[in-house]
This record gives sequence, C-alpha cells and structure tokens, in this order.
Amino acid sequence: MAYEYDVFISYRRHELWPEWVQNIFLPLFRHWLGEEVPGVTIFIDYNIETGASWPRGLGHALGRSRVLVPLLSRQYFSSSWCQLEFGHMLAREAKCGFRTSTRPMGLIVPAHIHDGDSFPACARQIQAAQLQHYTNVRLSKESLTGELLSQEIRNWVPNVATAIRGAPDADGSWSDLAVDEFVKQFAADEPLQKSPPRFI
Repeated sequence: MAYEYDVFISYRRHELWPEWVQNIFLPLFRHWLGEEVPGVTIFIDYNIETGASWPRGLGHALGRSRVLVPLLSRQYFSSSWCQLEFGHMLAREAKCGFRTSTRPMGLIVPAHIHDGDSFPACARQIQAAQLQHYTNVRLSKESLTGELLSQEIRNWVPNVATAIRGAPDADGSWSDLAVDEFVKQFAADEPLQKSPPRFI
C-alpha cells in the first residue's frame, strides 16, 4: 500500500471553525508546508467527493495519511470523531515505536487554536504550536494578527515536514482498521443523527 496523503487535518466542526480552517489556516499552512515538502498532499474533510460514504472516506484517508495535524480547541475531545482520529494515530505511533526515550518524535503534530489547559494527558504531553492568540474567526488577512499567524505557521511547519519524512512505510491494515472504526462510530451515532455533517 502507498500513502495518498502526507497530512490529515483533524479539527472540531464547531460553529465558525470550519470557515476559519478553510479560509484562513489552510492557505497559509499549505503555502509554508509546500516550501518544506514540495508537492505536499493534504486531506481535509471537504475533500470527500459528493456521493461517497463519508465515514468510509474519512477512515480511508486517515489510514493512508503519513501524519495527523490536529487543530486542538476546547471542544476537540468532546467529538467522538476527533477522538477516533487522534486515537488511531496514537495507536500507529505505539505500534511503530514512536514516543519512546530513544525516539521521542511522533506522527501527531498538533496546534492549539483555542484553550490548551483542558486537554487530556495524551494531548498535553505532545509539544504543540501555539496559534490560539491568532485564531480570530473574523481575522483580516491583511492585519497584524494575520501576519503573526503566518509567521507562527511558518515556524511550525518544519516540524510537520520532519514528521512526514520520518513516517514509517505504509501498511494496508491501517486503512482497513480506520474504516471499520469510523463505520462502527457512525452506526453508534446513527440514532442521534438527523443529517450527515455539513462539509464546506
């Protein structure tokens, strides 16, 4: 099996976060990471094609991504989907021998976009980019805050590039496992779902 994506971006779809991620964060992240990793491929949830099964699409993309970039907000871990994404990559790290005394790096390269004090221990132990001071959902790209956000992302993406280059060889079982987990989660949530999540 070959990887399809270098990066899987994970975030909590709460209110205005999807708009901020798509219009503010992603263009800056793609630009600066592309300087470090030419031709970088990034998966984000609105890449799922119309007509596709979105639980399977998410699981497939996660299983075929080299690294996870979670954008951690206060509500991130209240989402069962975000927990699955984070947990899947933690399990891959453990299986492949990351986050040990001799190999402290991993495949999860997070950024804090809100809060940071109430995250579980599994997230607090991972050094993260501190973007929360620049994540105004009404940010003007031409503002000083916009410039500072761009600089913070520029400083952070070499770490993402290092994780991409250090990813282990792809394993087809990762994709199968992630798809199974996402389909089971959808079945568990189905009585509560009146409609599928909206992707921009």
